[in-house]
Amino acid sequence: MSSSLLSRSGALRGRRSTASTRSAYVAGPPSDPIVADNDPKVDVSGSDGGSRQSPPKVISWGLLWSLLLRHKLRIAVSMATLVGCSACTLAMPLYSGKFFEVLIGKTPKPLWNVLSKVAVLYALEPILTIIFVVNLNTIWEKVMSNLRAQLFQRVLIQKAEFFDRYKVGELTALLTSDLGSLKGIVSDNISRDRGFRALSEVIGTICILFTLSPELAPLLGLLMITVSVLVAVYRRSTVPVFKAHGMAQASIADCVNETFSAIRTVRSFGGEKRQMSMFGSQVQGLVNTFGDLRGAFAATERINSVLSGAEIDEALAYGLERDIKSQEVHDKNFGLFINGYDINTQSLNMHYMSALKSTSSLKSLAWSGDVCLEGVYFSYPLRPDVEILSGLNLTLKWGRVTALVGPSGAGKSTIVQLLARFYEPTRGRITVAGEDVRTFDKSEWARVVSIVNQEPVLFSLSVGENIAYGLPDDYVSKEDVIKAAKAANAHDFIISLPQGYDTHVGERGGLLSGGQRQRIAIARALLKNAPILILDEATSALDAVSERLVQDALNHLMKGRTTLVIAHRLSTVQNAHQIALCDDGRITELGTHFELLGQKGQYAALVGTQRLAFE
Repeated sequence: MSSSLLSRSGALRGRRSTASTRSAYVAGPPSDPIVADNDPKVDVSGSDGGSRQSPPKVISWGLLWSLLLRHKLRIAVSMATLVGCSACTLAMPLYSGKFFEVLIGKTPKPLWNVLSKVAVLYALEPILTIIFVVNLNTIWEKVMSNLRAQLFQRVLIQKAEFFDRYKVGELTALLTSDLGSLKGIVSDNISRDRGFRALSEVIGTICILFTLSPELAPLLGLLMITVSVLVAVYRRSTVPVFKAHGMAQASIADCVNETFSAIRTVRSFGGEKRQMSMFGSQVQGLVNTFGDLRGAFAATERINSVLSGAEIDEALAYGLERDIKSQEVHDKNFGLFINGYDINTQSLNMHYMSALKSTSSLKSLAWSGDVCLEGVYFSYPLRPDVEILSGLNLTLKWGRVTALVGPSGAGKSTIVQLLARFYEPTRGRITVAGEDVRTFDKSEWARVVSIVNQEPVLFSLSVGENIAYGLPDDYVSKEDVIKAAKAANAHDFIISLPQGYDTHVGERGGLLSGGQRQRIAIARALLKNAPILILDEATSALDAVSERLVQDALNHLMKGRTTLVIAHRLSTVQNAHQIALCDDGRITELGTHFELLGQKGQYAALVGTQRLAFE
C-alpha cells in the first residue's frame, strides 16, 4: 500500500464515467442502483469524457531516504535494539526448554543458573522493545514533520499552471490524508509481530534452524522463500485494487467538496437531485471496489492460516492484511449507507422543499405577474440582533428591468438571496402575481429564477456540461447547448478551445478568462429559460471588450423577463425601466433615471460622481 501511495502522491480525479451512458453534455450522471430517483437524461453526441490528469509526483523514496539519513545515530540505536529484542525473543524458547530439562532432572545443571538467564531474557526483551519503538517513532515523527514542510514549500513555489492542472482537493489530500497514510507505515514496522521485528525474527529462526538441524533447515528455508515470493507476487497483484479504491475515495471527496463549495449555484438551478445522483454513482464505484478488497482479504486470511504453524505469516504479509482490514469499517459504514439511502435521499429531497401547494401554475404566474417584496424585514440567522432589511417594499414589474443601486451594506445582496429563497424573510412576504412564494416548493421556485453573479461558479467539468447544468434534471441535446452558447456570444470562443465544447474548464472555471466564464454562465441561464432574472454585478469585473460582449448577451437574456439588475456603473443602470435606491435596509428613492435626477436626491449625487455605490 505504501508503494501505491508514493506512486500516486495525491488523489486521482477520474470522476466521469465512460460507460455506455447517453451523454454528450451532462445534465446528470448515468442511472445508478443506489439512487432512488430517476436520473436526468442527456443526449449522446460523442463526448470523449475528457482526459485525466496524472497526479503530482512530489514524494519519492529518494526524498524519504535523505530525510532518514539525518537521524543516523537514532537509526543505529534502533537497529541495535531491534537485533537485541529479536535475539531475546528467539532465545526465550531455547532457555525455557533448558529450564524444564533441569527441572525434570534431564540436565545436571544448577536450577538458579538457568532460571536467572530466563529472567534476564524476559526482563531485557521489553526494555529493548520500548527503546526500539520510542526511537523509531521519534525518527518517523521528525521525518514526517520535515516532509510536510518540504512538500508545502515545493507546492507553494510551483508555477501557476500547476494549480490550474490540479484541484485544491488533490493538493490538500497530498499534505493531509496521503501523508497520514504514509505515516501508518511506521505502525507496520514497530509492532511485535510485523515489519522489521518480524523479519529479523524470521532471519534469526532460519539461522537457528541451520544450527540445530542442518538437514531440515534447507527445506524449511526453501519453504519460507517460496511462500515469501508467492505473497509478494500476490500483494503486487492487489495494487490496482487499492489504487481503484483510492481513486473512488478521491472522487467522492471531490464531489462533496465541489457541491458544498458551490451550494448556492446548486440551489439556484435546482441541482440537488443531480448532485445526489452524482454522489450516488461515486459511492457505487467505491462499493464496487469492496468486492475485490474482500476477495483479497479472504486470500490473505487463507495464507495466514497456512503459515500460522510456522509462525512466519505476518512477517511475510504484514502490510497486506493491515491495508485490507482497514477497509472493513468503511465497508460496514457504506453498507449502512446503502441500506438507508432511499430514506436518506427522500429526506434530503424534502429538507429544503416546502411542498405546501400545487406548483403547476407557478411558471405561468412568473411569466405574467409582478414580483413584490412587501414589508420585508430580515436578519441573518447567525446575527439575529442585526437587522439588514427594515420594512422594505419593492415591486419588480413583469417583463421590465429594475436596477437596484445604493451604498455597500445597504442590503442589495440580501435582497438577491431572499429572491432566490436561500433565506426567508423574518417578517413580511415576497409574492409573485399576488401569491406568497413560500407556498411553492423551493425546487420549483429555483426553476423560475436565474441568477448571474459577478463571479459565476463553474464546475470542474467540460464547457458543454457546465452550460447543460442550466437544466440539471432534463434532457439536454448538444444542439440546445450550442444554441444557448451562440445567444450568449460564447460559441466562437468555445469552438476555438482545444476540445471545443468538451474542453474542461478547470477547478471553478480557472482555465477560462472572466469574460468567458461570464458568457458560459449566461448561456447556462439562457438554457434554463427562467422568467425571473437576477444580475448581481454581472459586468463589474470585466474589461471593456469583455463587458461589451457580455452586455450584448445580457440584453438578449433580459428580453421579456422580469429582471433585477444590481450594478455600480451608471452605463449599466441608466436604461432600466425603473431604478430603486436602497439605503439602510429600505428603498428610499424609486423612478426612472431622469425622474431621480430631477429629485436631486442621493441618486443624483451618485450620478454626479459617476458612481452608483460607495465602494
